[in-house]
Amino acid sequence: MGFKHPRSRGARRGLALCAAVGVLGLSGPMAPAIAQQVGPPRLDPSKQTGTSLKPQNFPQKQGCMNGSPGSTIPEKPWSQLVLGYERAHELGYTGANEMVAVIDTGVNNHPRLGTVLPGGTSITSDGRGTEDCDGHGTIVAGVISADPDPTGETGYVGVAPDSTILSIRQTSNLFVDDQTNATVGTTETMAQAINLAASRGAEVINISQSSCQPIAQASRYDDYGNQMLHNAVKNAYNQDIVIVAAAGNVGGNCQKNSPGSPSTAVLPAWFDDEVLTVASLNQQGAPSEFTVPGPWVDVAAPGENLIALDPGNGGSGLVSQISEGEDGQMGPIQGTSFAAPYVSGLALLIKQKFPTMSAAQVMERIKTTALHPGGVNGRNDIVGYGMIDPMAALQDVVPAEHGKQAPPKKPTHLAADALQQKDFPAIIVAIGGAGAGIAGIVFTAFLANAVRSVRARARQNR
Repeated sequence: MGFKHPRSRGARRGLALCAAVGVLGLSGPMAPAIAQQVGPPRLDPSKQTGTSLKPQNFPQKQGCMNGSPGSTIPEKPWSQLVLGYERAHELGYTGANEMVAVIDTGVNNHPRLGTVLPGGTSITSDGRGTEDCDGHGTIVAGVISADPDPTGETGYVGVAPDSTILSIRQTSNLFVDDQTNATVGTTETMAQAINLAASRGAEVINISQSSCQPIAQASRYDDYGNQMLHNAVKNAYNQDIVIVAAAGNVGGNCQKNSPGSPSTAVLPAWFDDEVLTVASLNQQGAPSEFTVPGPWVDVAAPGENLIALDPGNGGSGLVSQISEGEDGQMGPIQGTSFAAPYVSGLALLIKQKFPTMSAAQVMERIKTTALHPGGVNGRNDIVGYGMIDPMAALQDVVPAEHGKQAPPKKPTHLAADALQQKDFPAIIVAIGGAGAGIAGIVFTAFLANAVRSVRARARQNR
């Protein structure tokens, strides 16, 4: 099963980008993105664990995106304000010495991105993976690792600005097979990309892509690509690598599941035990209309009306809109693709502060500290355990980690009907004793004063 372009709502979406000044666009209309249905012969997945990507050598049907140098957007994104992760930067948690693999369309060079390592590609024969014709992977990388603006003109910054990006170029909507009309990227190449990321030392893997399939197909263990993908996910998880995946967007093969009764599986989110799956929220904190629900959804993050790094070739500023559809109308940057990297960035910050934590512990900490919605045990199939809370997740002890010490005993209170009856004789004796004591004190004071008076008169008569 091929990967749909994760941000598009259907198979025929164009992509252009609009900055505060100028418009970014492709050199022609976008080619249709059709899911690849035909795979290689069924082989033993255990023998397909290579750590390299083979280029599929599909012809390029569209030109690469060009940037709009110098574009600026001064205000901070609402997503950045609501998550408050800049407070973590002030405490020294910036993702330093942590590496995240971005398995996507590649990552273009941008002056606001620090270290971007070439991880490989399944698209062209150059083997690098640092060219991004689609722009998608560059936006994802910027959410995770964009540096602060050295000029101070904009407030935009990534969640983990000092982290290292390992760019693995696994898919593209611009390279299309002439015979099948399929675009580059399958569950098999995704599995290879995960194995490659694990072999290169990534501590977090961001997958802003999804393969939507009927539940029956996803449940079959004779599907070569699905089994290979599951093996790769389990292998990475067992190495304590946190895998963060988008929940998927409604459109094409991705149908909107009814909460509690899904009919469509989303891979790799389907492998729920080993994957942290992210839904999208809008600016009002409500679930995005396009986010795909499912029992595998773990948390949510902002995914609408976003600001991003200019992802085109030669881009140096920020963008705030995309052009979608054949008519080229402008619209906001949105999608579960861009909610996922907020969670990947948070995982990097946690890894920096708690370097010995396992993948399971990092994932549990992010879920436990999220802003829980209504639902059984504070969870539902639309947003999982709710919007992430970076500063809560970075606390030394989270609620789930309490209980290692026995709580202090509560004071025992007597019931109202257990109060003793008044003992009036005892009260009279007590009052009488107190009165006698007071009288003794008064008499002693009187006697002392009389003695002083007598001695004073005696001295006067001498």
